Amino acid sequence: MNEFSLRGVVEGFYGPSYEEDDRMAVIEAIGRRGMNAYLYAPKDDPLQREHWREPYPESNLERFARWIERGEAVGVRVGFAVSPGLSIRYAVEDDVATLCSKFARFHEIGCRFFSLQLDDVPSTLQHAEDRVAFESLASAHVALAHAVAETVGEESALWLVPTDYAGTGHSPYLETLGSELDSRIEVAWTGRTVVSPTIRVEEARERAELLKRRIVVWDNYPVTDGAMRPMLHLGPYVGRPPQLIEHVSGVLLNPMEHPRASLPALLTAADYLTDPAGYVAEGSLTRAIEQVGAGAPEALTLFAAAHCVSPLAPDERDRELEDGFHAFRDADDANRPERLDELDRLLALREAVPKALRDRLADRALLAEIEPWLESFSTECLRMRIAVDFHRALGDAESAMERFLAFSRFEGRLTHLITGKHTSFGPRRVLYPQLRNHEDDRARFGDDPSLFIDHCLADAFVKHAEATGAQALGAVRLEVPQ
Repeated sequence: MNEFSLRGVVEGFYGPSYEEDDRMAVIEAIGRRGMNAYLYAPKDDPLQREHWREPYPESNLERFARWIERGEAVGVRVGFAVSPGLSIRYAVEDDVATLCSKFARFHEIGCRFFSLQLDDVPSTLQHAEDRVAFESLASAHVALAHAVAETVGEESALWLVPTDYAGTGHSPYLETLGSELDSRIEVAWTGRTVVSPTIRVEEARERAELLKRRIVVWDNYPVTDGAMRPMLHLGPYVGRPPQLIEHVSGVLLNPMEHPRASLPALLTAADYLTDPAGYVAEGSLTRAIEQVGAGAPEALTLFAAAHCVSPLAPDERDRELEDGFHAFRDADDANRPERLDELDRLLALREAVPKALRDRLADRALLAEIEPWLESFSTECLRMRIAVDFHRALGDAESAMERFLAFSRFEGRLTHLITGKHTSFGPRRVLYPQLRNHEDDRARFGDDPSLFIDHCLADAFVKHAEATGAQALGAVRLEVPQ
């Protein structure tokens, strides 16, 4: 077995769903790279979740049929999900019939790939009639999944996103799914937490054994919804060893609400999923950037390097630039001028990136998506430039007064810059939803990093420059006590 059976994308984020042209572009791009599945499951589509009882209009179904047809042309099965768990009454025949009829309409237009999504809902039965009819929430979910499976037929693939979809522990809910759910229905899992930095083979093995089947990984990367919205995740797919294929039948990646900016991560994941043993992340990212960044691949490479921080790569703030900064910071007096020149060179390359992308990037829709981060990238480059300029002025100063004037100019230039809500070169503050348990009374964060504070490389430049200037002039810095 050289590749995962299911290789694809789940449009499952919270936020505006994709425009049709963007969705088609993603389907075509992942199909050319060897992926074979695309699941439409956006949380903010009201007819998919909040108003699931309402049928899709015929105009929507006609569009869905076009997606299916386009997917078939590039080897991608396009599937559809319904998320009824917020309000469904599992014991009420009308509710079950309404849900099944919705899946039946998808089947009529040619869909053969479905998902019943019962995630992000209460972990106990909410309705009196359900508590009478079922021993547990899991029993209700099993019955509902079987009803949907009967509706879509044996020729269709059906997978269940359970309420207990993250973590590594056992629970009565999962034990019931493992023992009662039809073995042909696959069950989704996000890893040991919601956005898993790594997925260990042993973790996957334990979940597969508990559920008595190989599992499907719903991988929440490169998604940036909720509190993650300041971020772009442009780094490659990492932290998933090739041996996962022994316990995992497939992986669907949840992209950002920015479809074209999601492609670097998605295309590297495609390389992993089609050849997990031979996958090399850096080489894969280079190929992906060359494709996505046509017209300005070198500039997009440098831009992507400043937007690689994620739970999968918490220290990737622009490795080359950070190494240059550390070499300068740690150099002795004799080597500092040379190291400063190198830092100048690295910054000059990055300062040219926004113009190069705006002038030459072939995909103008991608340019529009990343424009807010081009602004933050420019601002952070300027802050680092100001810090470097100060170090040079401080080294050239021949008197204490010249050093004071250089320090004053440095601080004055910084005060004119306003950092916005988008982040480049690492976040100042971002929360990743690293929950490992979703039971109402036991929800908790895991051990993986979740709250990133003061993690911006540009701030490190500025703080080092301020500390150097304060030391040279004997300044007392006032800081708020912790």
